[in-house]
Amino acid sequence: MKFLIYPAIDEKSLQEIQSVSKEVEILNIQEEEKALEVIDEVDAMYGTITPALLAKARKLRWIQTPIAGLEHYMFPALMESDVILTNMQGIYSDHIADHVMGYILCFARGFHIYLRRQFQRKWQGGVPVIHLADQTLGIIGLGGIGTEVARRGAASGMRVIAVDAVKKRKPRFVKALWGLDRLNKLLTESDFVVVCVPQTPETVKMIGMAQFRQMKKTAYFINVGRGAVVDLAALTTVLQNGEIAGAGLDVFEIEPLPSHHPLWGMENVIITPHTAGEDPHTAERRINVVKENLRRFIGGEPLKNMVDKRRWF
Repeated sequence: MKFLIYPAIDEKSLQEIQSVSKEVEILNIQEEEKALEVIDEVDAMYGTITPALLAKARKLRWIQTPIAGLEHYMFPALMESDVILTNMQGIYSDHIADHVMGYILCFARGFHIYLRRQFQRKWQGGVPVIHLADQTLGIIGLGGIGTEVARRGAASGMRVIAVDAVKKRKPRFVKALWGLDRLNKLLTESDFVVVCVPQTPETVKMIGMAQFRQMKKTAYFINVGRGAVVDLAALTTVLQNGEIAGAGLDVFEIEPLPSHHPLWGMENVIITPHTAGEDPHTAERRINVVKENLRRFIGGEPLKNMVDKRRWF
């Protein structure tokens, strides 16, 4: 069996993958030109598939992606192929959820305002405090990240509600789980709204002016999913007009967010530059997924994180 890694990975990670089985020939290749020379002999691969590689792949049965979100990975021939696709779902869930709770705690305790006053050397209190146990946390997308956000919210005493396109089984720490048809109900009830859905053809701009105007004026909006899910112009407008209380944003419809964009200057907005997924353990977790799925593939077992290629997740 031949297993292609493209683009090439570092020697330590390569040795980790090689430790799975001596029966597997691993091809660690940096240039697409060289990958094209061997792809017709390859049974499985880890990394980036391109239309040219897929067109020449005669034996390829499985691709492990190095990423979770697949909006920049998918192309028509891949979607229509019989090749199994697996992603990195789950390796970011806990630390992205921690990022979300960072936003929530900042808003609840007024840190976003006090930090600015610190830079101005102002000793000035009086920022209203939010008691989390009085709040409803609404989560859009109860996958791995959304579930971890829910777990942390519930541990803080928050009432947690969620909507999801496919998940039906409600975790014990979630008070209500609905389909996407109940999105407006979630928006009207929530004090903190957190977007955790991936970018797919169905989720692009699923949150726009109509959805923001269902939210409470006292509610905060948080996006750690994908920027394209939210209409940036609509979000900017409702924040400028005071129609919602504030926003914690890690992803944007336009990235990098232009330096002249009005969101940068808003006291009630916390911006991080698409960094919610950063963590010292991510690289190790990524290789562990590859190793486990390679072991399963060799043994004919079901693979982890299988993707519905038509839905991109």
